[in-house]
Amino acid sequence: MAAFNLPEMESKEFALWQTLLEKRTGMWLPESRKAFLIAALTRFMKDKGVNEYKELYSKLDAGAISVLDWASLVDSLTVHETCFYRDIPSLKVVTSYCRNKALEGFQKDSSKPQHVQIWSVGCSTGEEAYSLAIEMDKLNIGLKEACDKTVYFGVTAVDISYPSLAVAREGIYVGRQLDFVPQTTKNFYFNRLADDYYQIKDQIRQRTCFIQSNVLDLGSKNKQEYDVIYCQNVLIYFRDERKKKVINQLITRLKPGGILVLGHGEITNVSGDELTRVDNKHCLAYLRKDN
Repeated sequence: MAAFNLPEMESKEFALWQTLLEKRTGMWLPESRKAFLIAALTRFMKDKGVNEYKELYSKLDAGAISVLDWASLVDSLTVHETCFYRDIPSLKVVTSYCRNKALEGFQKDSSKPQHVQIWSVGCSTGEEAYSLAIEMDKLNIGLKEACDKTVYFGVTAVDISYPSLAVAREGIYVGRQLDFVPQTTKNFYFNRLADDYYQIKDQIRQRTCFIQSNVLDLGSKNKQEYDVIYCQNVLIYFRDERKKKVINQLITRLKPGGILVLGHGEITNVSGDELTRVDNKHCLAYLRKDN
């Protein structure tokens, strides 16, 4: 079988792909990732029997590629760099916020149930969302012991990648993916399967919901407001103006008094009268002013 070779992509052609991807997904590919794009397109075109970049571009631009095929291509352009307990300081800020919120609510009216809704944006294969759910379950154990009460909580997680979401919903991970999970946590919240695989227990999976969504659609879909919005390793794909728009969309979905947690280095200047920076040098988090 003849080798599948593609010519070098000219700068003008690369610019067209940059524009198309940003228009469809918000994702901006800098010149430094040109080789990454070419490798992804090569695999995709070989699979689809397309021989030229411009032929594939025309099909995509005309909507002649199926939604699933488009999602597969986009998925190959994103880096699914995630793990359980990736950012412990940020997790601690979230659980501290939720604990204080619950205790304040119980003090005001001990008979009124307290609810916490968490939104994990760009959840990839689910490790981040499950880490949040596990820590919320631990929080409930502590509240039960301290004041004989618990919080009703749920974690809604969204990502653009269908393959990643399939992994997340199944909740099965190989042992090395749990390297940063404390042993007691692993024993309590995971079922051990064959061949060094582990699955999240139902008590946590039932507290999570995984939804496919494009970050560009955050302002038009799922109008629910959240107490906690957790968005890390998402803004790295966007240019500054797009980052600001995404942040503004997230703020509109944050309840008054809610907390927004971002990734270190993804954005340097979050401004707005509605937000107050959380005083913690180990994470990047903001509180929305409580009306």
